[in-house]
Amino acid sequence: MKIYLDTNFIRDVMEKRNNKATHLMEMLRELEDKKKVLCYTSFFLLMELSDTKKDDLFFQEAINKKWEFKTIMRERNNQCLEKHHFEKVSDYNNNLLDSNIWSPDAVHLATALSNDCNLLITSDSKFKIEADKVAKKFTKYNLKILGIEEAHKIIEDSA
Repeated sequence: MKIYLDTNFIRDVMEKRNNKATHLMEMLRELEDKKKVLCYTSFFLLMELSDTKKDDLFFQEAINKKWEFKTIMRERNNQCLEKHHFEKVSDYNNNLLDSNIWSPDAVHLATALSNDCNLLITSDSKFKIEADKVAKKFTKYNLKILGIEEAHKIIEDSA
């Protein structure tokens, strides 16, 4: 079974935000050691984790400087992104653009689809709903978008 892990799930584990996510990750590691599952993610996940950390640091610095809200928001979006910051997303863009999915989540979904994953695990309930709508458009794939508890049950039952 191929399983894609998105950023919110990984953050839940890394930041110890959700014990169920940590337990599921332990189960996935055991199953991967037994060659029963293969876990995927995207290089984009590292970019998102980095952006999240940069945002945390930026907001803390802005608060320490006692900036007004409008200054914080203006300066936060004053970034100079370069071509190497982005990965090319395949032809899945056409279907992804016709949805309410945010760009970072679209990259995760496209990566899961292009790697023929069976499951995509997320703790983002809004992404789960929207990604499920988009994934259904790709009838040649059998990707299920699951929350942590759903994934835990399915993986435990299949193990």
